[in-house]
Amino acid sequence: MFLLIDIGNTKTKWMLRDDKSIYKQDIFFTEDIDQDHFEFDEKIKKILISNVAGFEKEAILKIKLKKFSCPIEFIKPHKTYKYLLNDYQDATKLGTDRWLSALSVSHDIKKAAVVASLGTAVTIDYVSYDHKNNQHTFEGGVILPGLHLTKNTLSNDTADLKNGEGVFQMPPINTANAIESGFILSVLGNIKSFFEIASNQSKDVVIILSGGDAEIIYEHMGESLRKYVSIKKDLVLEGLFVLAKS
Repeated sequence: MFLLIDIGNTKTKWMLRDDKSIYKQDIFFTEDIDQDHFEFDEKIKKILISNVAGFEKEAILKIKLKKFSCPIEFIKPHKTYKYLLNDYQDATKLGTDRWLSALSVSHDIKKAAVVASLGTAVTIDYVSYDHKNNQHTFEGGVILPGLHLTKNTLSNDTADLKNGEGVFQMPPINTANAIESGFILSVLGNIKSFFEIASNQSKDVVIILSGGDAEIIYEHMGESLRKYVSIKKDLVLEGLFVLAKS
């Protein structure tokens, strides 16, 4: 039995599973990581963790997980792992969540992919695929503030752009809609740019959307891109499972 944990900036997801089935899974706010979230009696073979929320959260979790008396591994990106090459300038500096998402793609999809993770931060990455050598390569990508971070930053750091609930509108005719629409158009524009790069190098490209705001982006995507899209909410956990099975 494996315990897989994805510590994000805002929320933490976990999954208890073996090679064939998922037995339990849940989600909680990362700020509550010091509470008792892992209350079960199953024998754990190994715990694998992705953490992008800082050393303090890692230290707290290590203490909470000692009771399982099994190996605990906080994952770090590899330069090469099986059929995935990490072409980041410094492979060790790539975010663990981005690397695990690419790893999941390389394990399950034999195509080039644009991988967009839409959470507190937005990452949009290009993973190429060499059919001849069955080789995926993490080629790079961009990082943007997520929707809620965008709203909070504008609200806190400007005098008149206060946080409000907006909707997508073209053209926007109020401030809340202008912020919401600006974020969505920015993400869509970046996805389109990376899709064009990928399509120039490969005939077969997919777009993978992950994270809490995946449906928002999918909803406003034109049909020319939408037909290439798959939504995979737990891409990081899937990447951890690839490692767990190895």
